[in-house]
Amino acid sequence: MANAPTPADPRPCHLARRAVPAPRPRYEPPIPDHLPDAVRHVMAWQAHVDAGRIGNRIPVSPEIAANRDRWTALARTMRK
Repeated sequence: MANAPTPADPRPCHLARRAVPAPRPRYEPPIPDHLPDAVRHVMAWQAHVDAGRIGNRIPVSPEIAANRDRWTALARTMRK
């Protein structure tokens, strides 16, 4: 075995042997309590979709999607 370490090979430094910590999860703001359960469920589901953990968004009509995109764009301009 050509790649096997020999007794003459130095040991790796202690930093190279440490485990790399897992990345911190992205902060997700809590879902408000005053919303109905069905709305909270959809918001939680869409948060998982947006994070890339599960499938796709719930299909909506084009006018609702356009309205949501318009409000999202407005919110982003106000946030800057």
